[in-house]
Amino acid sequence: MLYRRTCLVVCVLVAAGAAYGFNAEDLIKDLNTQTGHKQLEAALRLGDFNYPEVITALSDKLDDTETDATIRAGCARSLAKLNSPSTYPMIESLAKKAEEKAVVRTACVQSMTAMKGEEVIDTLVGMLKTEENVLVRREVERTLGGMRDTQRVSVAVTPLLTDDTAAPSAIIVLGSVGGPGVIAPLAKQLESPTARIRWAVIRAIGGIVHPDSVPPLLAFYPKANDAEKSQILAVFSQHPHPDVIELLINELQNRKTFAPLRRRSALTLGLLQAPAAVRPLVAVMLDTTEQTGLRMTCAQSLGQFSDREDYAIAGLIGALADKRIAETASLSLARVTTRYFGKDKEKWTAWFEKWRRQRARNPNARP
Repeated sequence: MLYRRTCLVVCVLVAAGAAYGFNAEDLIKDLNTQTGHKQLEAALRLGDFNYPEVITALSDKLDDTETDATIRAGCARSLAKLNSPSTYPMIESLAKKAEEKAVVRTACVQSMTAMKGEEVIDTLVGMLKTEENVLVRREVERTLGGMRDTQRVSVAVTPLLTDDTAAPSAIIVLGSVGGPGVIAPLAKQLESPTARIRWAVIRAIGGIVHPDSVPPLLAFYPKANDAEKSQILAVFSQHPHPDVIELLINELQNRKTFAPLRRRSALTLGLLQAPAAVRPLVAVMLDTTEQTGLRMTCAQSLGQFSDREDYAIAGLIGALADKRIAETASLSLARVTTRYFGKDKEKWTAWFEKWRRQRARNPNARP
């Protein structure tokens, strides 16, 4: 992260100073004699000069372990821009070198991809099998997940799902690749005895917005622990499937359900803005025997409905009579109606009746 921020600053300086007419000879000198931002600026600017002496200077500096890691990472970036075939073996070697600094290795992973594109898929998949450095592993995951040849990535990564070491990374990559083809192999890992594997699979499948994502999560839900159930309910906010809405309503209404799961169900129903959820949300919100936290969550979720649902508005106005949830109800009313009368129930009621009369004459009326 520090490397990327530093590069951003220096790139701005490079762009701002383009008119000054720097030449390769001066930049090579700065690369070898300057320090800090000046040296990094030289390393990055040299990527605009595709000369043999420039490639040699950048390669030597990248290979020099005594040089600051940020400068070496900048050299790798410029070498990728120059795309010299002779430098690729060194860049790949540094990317795989476990004792090398992470900032250099992640820059080399990026450079490998910039130079050879999809040709590095097999190399990166091989790194997933053995890589122990978290930063490097995350960069490899991000790079594979962003490849355009998703089919090739899926074929190469799927076998890693049975590898205890590489499985978490494989799940992340397949989730990023997406598509219905990866759902089935991912779903098999929901039976894993390892909690972190199941957790990663839930996030991966839930992030794939496709009808095929819903059945495996619904099937696993009864067997999941409370933390996993909460995660499933959260990812369902991207899946307005009828079976999902039915499950969410059932969990909301079931008093035997773990309280945080009921609140999570209420939140997800609000995000989905499912019309079928309005009456259950209002019913729980107005039930004074329910927990105040759950009732407030229902009031908050009703404020997510953007189509001015009459029943929701009427319910929220009714909730103003209960000081425990009145503040939340008033904010939701303001959000839904774009009006604000605070917690004044009489003013809200008068506005609501006026709006209903006008809408009876004109369905598009907005008082």
